[in-house]
Amino acid sequence: MKVQETPPDQKRLDLIQAVIVDAASLLDVDLKRDSPQAIMQKVNDAVVDLVFERPSPVSEDENPHLVLGALWGAQMARQFHWYWADVVIDEEFKEVAMISPNQEMIIFPFSFTAACIDKQCICTILLAFNMLLENDRIGEISPGTYENIMLMVHHIVPPYELE
Repeated sequence: MKVQETPPDQKRLDLIQAVIVDAASLLDVDLKRDSPQAIMQKVNDAVVDLVFERPSPVSEDENPHLVLGALWGAQMARQFHWYWADVVIDEEFKEVAMISPNQEMIIFPFSFTAACIDKQCICTILLAFNMLLENDRIGEISPGTYENIMLMVHHIVPPYELE
C-alpha cells in the first residue's frame, strides 16, 4: 500500500474547525471542558441513533458524516495528538484522514461515519477510542505503516441485527 499525505490547505482546515464548532453545539458539548472520552460517547451515540433511525441531535440535513466525523477527528487530535491530512492511497483512494504522530495508524472519520449511517453498520468509534486510551488493545504497529485501525476494530465486533 502506497500512502501519500499532504497537509490540508488552510481553507479546508478552517472549514473543518467551523464544522467542529457546529457539531459541539448540536451535541451540547463544551470543546474545552468536556473530556474527549465524554465527547466521543456523544458522537458514538449520535451515529448509533442515526443507524437505528432514532431521534438524533444531528439531522440528515446537516450532513451527519461531516459533522460527527469532524468532531471525532478533533478528539483524536486533542487526546492523542493525531493530525488532519489529505491522503492518497495507491494513487486511487483520496480522502481526508486523521493520522497518528508516527504514521502507524490512520482513520477516515468522514467516510467511516458515512458508511456506518448509510449501510446501517455497527458503530465502533467509541470502542476504537477506548482501545487507544487503554494503549494495549490495538497491538504493535510499526511506524509509517498507516494501519487503518477502524478496519481492525470493526472486524473484531460481530455483526448485529437492526431492531
